[in-house]
Amino acid sequence: MSALSRRLNLDWVLPSLAVGGRFPIDTAEHLAGALGIRCVVDVRVEACDDEHVLREHGITLLHLPTEDLRAIRGDRLDDGVAWVTDQLARGNKVYIHCEHGVGRSALLALCVLVALGHPPLEALSLAKQRRWQVSPSTEQLRTFMAWAEAWRQRNAATWRVPSLEELAAIAHSHLTQPPPASRGNED
Repeated sequence: MSALSRRLNLDWVLPSLAVGGRFPIDTAEHLAGALGIRCVVDVRVEACDDEHVLREHGITLLHLPTEDLRAIRGDRLDDGVAWVTDQLARGNKVYIHCEHGVGRSALLALCVLVALGHPPLEALSLAKQRRWQVSPSTEQLRTFMAWAEAWRQRNAATWRVPSLEELAAIAHSHLTQPPPASRGNED
Protein backbone atom coordinates (compact mmCIF):
# COMPACT_ATOMS: atom_id res chain seq x y z
CA MET A 1 0.00 0.00 0.00
CA SER A 2 1.33 3.41 -0.91
CA ALA A 3 1.75 6.33 1.48
CA LEU A 4 -1.04 8.15 -0.37
CA SER A 5 -3.45 5.24 0.08
CA ARG A 6 -2.74 5.28 3.81
CA ARG A 7 -3.94 8.91 3.87
CA LEU A 8 -7.31 7.93 2.43
CA ASN A 9 -10.30 6.93 4.52
CA LEU A 10 -12.20 4.80 2.03
CA ASP A 11 -13.28 1.23 1.43
CA TRP A 12 -14.60 -0.47 -1.69
CA VAL A 13 -18.11 -1.81 -1.11
CA LEU A 14 -18.20 -2.97 -4.72
CA PRO A 15 -15.30 -3.15 -7.18
CA SER A 16 -16.41 0.19 -8.66
CA LEU A 17 -18.01 1.86 -5.61
CA ALA A 18 -16.01 3.28 -2.70
CA VAL A 19 -17.41 4.85 0.47
CA GLY A 20 -15.49 6.88 2.99
CA GLY A 21 -14.57 10.16 4.55
CA ARG A 22 -13.05 13.36 3.23
CA PHE A 23 -9.75 13.21 1.43
CA PRO A 24 -6.86 15.64 1.15
CA ILE A 25 -7.26 17.43 -2.18
CA ASP A 26 -3.60 16.74 -2.96
CA THR A 27 -4.55 13.06 -3.30
CA ALA A 28 -6.82 13.74 -6.31
CA GLU A 29 -4.14 12.57 -8.74
CA HIS A 30 -3.82 9.31 -6.78
CA LEU A 31 -7.61 8.85 -6.68
CA ALA A 32 -7.78 9.20 -10.45
CA GLY A 33 -4.55 7.46 -11.37
CA ALA A 34 -3.84 4.61 -8.98
CA LEU A 35 -7.44 3.99 -7.92
CA GLY A 36 -9.16 4.80 -11.21
CA ILE A 37 -11.87 6.93 -9.61
CA ARG A 38 -13.65 9.09 -12.19
CA CYS A 39 -16.56 10.39 -10.12
CA VAL A 40 -16.85 11.77 -6.59
CA VAL A 41 -20.04 12.48 -4.66
CA ASP A 42 -19.48 14.84 -1.73
CA VAL A 43 -22.50 14.93 0.61
CA ARG A 44 -21.09 17.42 3.14
CA VAL A 45 -22.70 20.81 3.68
CA GLU A 46 -19.83 22.02 5.86
CA ALA A 47 -17.30 21.78 3.02
CA CYS A 48 -17.02 20.83 -0.63
CA ASP A 49 -14.23 19.29 -2.65
CA ASP A 50 -12.42 21.61 -5.06
CA GLU A 51 -14.19 20.89 -8.33
CA HIS A 52 -11.47 22.61 -10.37
CA VAL A 53 -8.71 20.41 -8.95
CA LEU A 54 -10.80 17.27 -9.40
CA ARG A 55 -11.61 18.20 -12.99
CA GLU A 56 -7.88 18.69 -13.69
CA HIS A 57 -7.48 15.01 -12.84
CA GLY A 58 -10.47 13.83 -14.87
CA ILE A 59 -12.83 13.47 -11.91
CA THR A 60 -16.43 14.69 -12.07
CA LEU A 61 -17.96 16.02 -8.85
CA LEU A 62 -21.56 15.83 -7.67
CA HIS A 63 -22.26 17.85 -4.52
CA LEU A 64 -25.33 16.94 -2.44
CA PRO A 65 -24.94 19.17 0.63
CA THR A 66 -26.38 17.55 3.75
CA GLU A 67 -25.98 18.36 7.45
CA ASP A 68 -23.98 15.89 9.54
CA LEU A 69 -26.13 13.14 11.11
CA ARG A 70 -29.07 14.18 8.90
CA ALA A 71 -30.56 12.35 5.96
CA ILE A 72 -30.03 13.44 2.39
CA ARG A 73 -33.25 15.14 1.19
CA GLY A 74 -35.54 12.95 -0.91
CA ASP A 75 -35.02 14.74 -4.23
CA ARG A 76 -31.26 14.92 -3.71
CA LEU A 77 -31.18 11.27 -2.70
CA ASP A 78 -33.03 10.27 -5.87
CA ASP A 79 -30.72 12.46 -7.97
CA GLY A 80 -27.67 10.96 -6.29
CA VAL A 81 -28.81 7.38 -6.81
CA ALA A 82 -29.63 8.05 -10.46
CA TRP A 83 -26.29 9.79 -11.07
CA VAL A 84 -24.19 7.14 -9.32
CA THR A 85 -25.94 4.18 -10.97
CA ASP A 86 -25.56 5.89 -14.35
CA GLN A 87 -21.84 6.44 -13.76
CA LEU A 88 -21.38 2.83 -12.66
CA ALA A 89 -23.27 1.61 -15.74
CA ARG A 90 -20.83 3.63 -17.87
CA GLY A 91 -17.96 1.73 -16.25
CA ASN A 92 -16.80 4.60 -14.03
CA LYS A 93 -15.50 4.09 -10.51
CA VAL A 94 -17.36 6.27 -8.00
CA TYR A 95 -16.30 7.48 -4.55
CA ILE A 96 -19.13 8.62 -2.23
CA HIS A 97 -17.94 10.49 0.83
CA CYS A 98 -18.93 12.70 3.72
CA GLU A 99 -16.67 13.90 6.53
CA HIS A 100 -15.97 10.54 8.18
CA GLY A 101 -17.70 7.97 5.96
CA VAL A 102 -20.18 6.87 8.61
CA GLY A 103 -23.69 8.14 7.87
CA ARG A 104 -24.43 10.49 4.99
CA SER A 105 -22.20 8.70 2.48
CA ALA A 106 -23.42 5.34 3.76
CA LEU A 107 -27.05 6.34 3.20
CA LEU A 108 -26.45 7.16 -0.45
CA ALA A 109 -24.34 4.03 -0.95
CA LEU A 110 -27.05 1.83 0.60
CA CYS A 111 -29.67 3.26 -1.75
CA VAL A 112 -27.32 2.71 -4.71
CA LEU A 113 -26.83 -0.92 -3.65
CA VAL A 114 -30.60 -1.41 -3.52
CA ALA A 115 -30.97 0.22 -6.95
CA LEU A 116 -28.36 -2.25 -8.22
CA GLY A 117 -30.46 -5.19 -6.99
CA HIS A 118 -29.44 -5.85 -3.39
CA PRO A 119 -32.31 -6.20 -0.89
CA PRO A 120 -31.97 -3.61 1.91
CA LEU A 121 -30.64 -5.93 4.65
CA GLU A 122 -28.18 -7.49 2.22
CA ALA A 123 -27.06 -4.01 1.11
CA LEU A 124 -26.43 -2.92 4.70
CA SER A 125 -24.69 -6.19 5.59
CA LEU A 126 -22.42 -5.85 2.57
CA ALA A 127 -21.59 -2.23 3.31
CA LYS A 128 -20.91 -3.01 6.98
CA GLN A 129 -18.75 -6.00 6.07
CA ARG A 130 -16.65 -3.93 3.65
CA ARG A 131 -16.55 -0.79 5.83
CA TRP A 132 -17.14 -1.42 9.51
CA GLN A 133 -17.59 2.32 10.18
CA VAL A 134 -20.90 2.36 8.27
CA SER A 135 -23.33 3.45 10.99
CA PRO A 136 -26.18 5.63 9.76
CA SER A 137 -28.13 7.62 12.34
CA THR A 138 -31.73 6.75 13.16
CA GLU A 139 -32.92 9.54 10.83
CA GLN A 140 -30.71 8.20 8.04
CA LEU A 141 -31.95 4.63 8.59
CA ARG A 142 -35.58 5.81 8.51
CA THR A 143 -34.88 7.63 5.26
CA PHE A 144 -33.27 4.47 3.86
CA MET A 145 -36.40 2.52 4.84
CA ALA A 146 -38.71 5.05 3.16
CA TRP A 147 -36.53 5.22 0.05
CA ALA A 148 -36.35 1.41 -0.14
CA GLU A 149 -40.14 1.11 0.20
CA ALA A 150 -40.69 3.62 -2.63
CA TRP A 151 -38.12 1.75 -4.74
CA ARG A 152 -39.79 -1.59 -3.96
CA GLN A 153 -43.17 -0.29 -5.07
CA ARG A 154 -41.87 1.39 -8.25
CA ASN A 155 -39.93 -1.69 -9.29
CA ALA A 156 -42.23 -4.47 -8.00
CA ALA A 157 -39.41 -5.89 -5.88
CA THR A 158 -40.40 -8.95 -3.86
CA TRP A 159 -38.26 -8.30 -0.78
CA ARG A 160 -39.71 -6.63 2.29
CA VAL A 161 -38.40 -3.45 3.84
CA PRO A 162 -36.71 -4.32 7.12
CA SER A 163 -37.65 -2.71 10.40
CA LEU A 164 -35.62 0.03 12.03
CA GLU A 165 -34.55 -2.50 14.67
CA GLU A 166 -33.28 -4.95 12.05
CA LEU A 167 -31.29 -2.25 10.30
CA ALA A 168 -29.94 -0.78 13.53
CA ALA A 169 -28.77 -4.21 14.71
CA ILE A 170 -26.45 -4.37 11.70
CA ALA A 171 -25.57 -0.68 11.44
CA HIS A 172 -24.65 -0.36 15.10
CA SER A 173 -23.18 -3.85 15.61
CA HIS A 174 -19.72 -2.35 16.15
CA LEU A 175 -21.02 -0.98 19.47
CA THR A 176 -21.43 -4.50 20.88
CA GLN A 177 -18.83 -6.38 18.84
CA PRO A 178 -15.31 -5.13 18.28
CA PRO A 179 -14.63 -3.95 14.74
CA PRO A 180 -12.27 -6.05 12.63
CA ALA A 181 -8.55 -5.46 12.94
CA SER A 182 -7.45 -2.35 11.10
CA ARG A 183 -6.93 -3.04 7.45
CA GLY A 184 -5.41 -0.89 4.79
CA ASN A 185 -6.98 0.47 1.65
CA GLU A 186 -6.25 -1.47 -1.48
CA ASP A 187 -4.41 0.23 -4.31
